[in-house]
Amino acid sequence: LVEQVATLEAERRLNHLQDDFIATISHELLTPLGFIKGYATTLLRQDISWDDSTRLEFLTIIDEEADRLHELIDNLMDSSRLHAGTLRINFQPVRLEALLRDIALRSSTRDDKMKIQLKLNAPGLQILADPTRLAQVFENLLGNASKYAPDSPITISLDVVADRALITVADYGPGIPPEHLENIFKRFYRVPNNNTSVRGSGLGLYICRRIIQAHDGEIEAESALGNGTTFKIFLPIKHSEGEDNSSVQEAKT
Repeated sequence: LVEQVATLEAERRLNHLQDDFIATISHELLTPLGFIKGYATTLLRQDISWDDSTRLEFLTIIDEEADRLHELIDNLMDSSRLHAGTLRINFQPVRLEALLRDIALRSSTRDDKMKIQLKLNAPGLQILADPTRLAQVFENLLGNASKYAPDSPITISLDVVADRALITVADYGPGIPPEHLENIFKRFYRVPNNNTSVRGSGLGLYICRRIIQAHDGEIEAESALGNGTTFKIFLPIKHSEGEDNSSVQEAKT
């Protein structure tokens, strides 16, 4: 009887998670689709003549929401592959200083309101990693800082601690309530936010953690209300001599 009750309870929780998943993903996918459909339909109306500036504004919104939809689908696919342990990681020598400078430049170019300060205290540090996947991690963290702490500068630091590379991404925004901090890396988990303009699927930080784990690393978050949030990433320093840097390895589950 105890086993049957436990089985029924597990099935109930699974059904609840599946319902939550469907509701969350449906909402996140329908939001950009709604914008795209609405503005495209408006532009196609024959009874109104739109001036060039209005047409450009509507097309810009359609383009941005299409990018948003593409990002959501990519996150869903990456999340599924990471969860199944089938995401492929291409390891090669990576100079962390150059990678972080490039990410900071690209991010600030895309968003001119993003103020990034670099404190790279370990020049020339090289690790074995997938530069595309690492860039995905840092761009996600910077995007989160920009969304949840829009007026805050962001500091990216690089150091060496106990023979590991330590990269920190810190903002000085409102911070994360302590009751939510331990859950932020869970799949589909989102910290409640009163700002309806901030959207997300709750997959970004989950994907970040799994990618870092696939590199034999760790990621953790520290935060205090009113004092911002700091993400710390620890990556092993490896030497490439005698290794096949072109090999393709699967992410560890």
